[in-house]
Amino acid sequence: MLAHVAAHPGATPRQTARALGVAEKVVARNLARLTDDGLLALVEADAVPALRSYRLAC
Repeated sequence: MLAHVAAHPGATPRQTARALGVAEKVVARNLARLTDDGLLALVEADAVPALRSYRLAC
């Protein structure tokens, strides 16, 4: 999952789930864990929270 986000910065959880062939719930849980661990940064669209995406943390 981390490699996919690295290769596709700005990918949404839904896009990541489709690309990896796993449930969106699984992706969301793992993205949250990677964000909590400081490996990913959450990028949220101002007007549309559903368009949140992830990128590698600096």
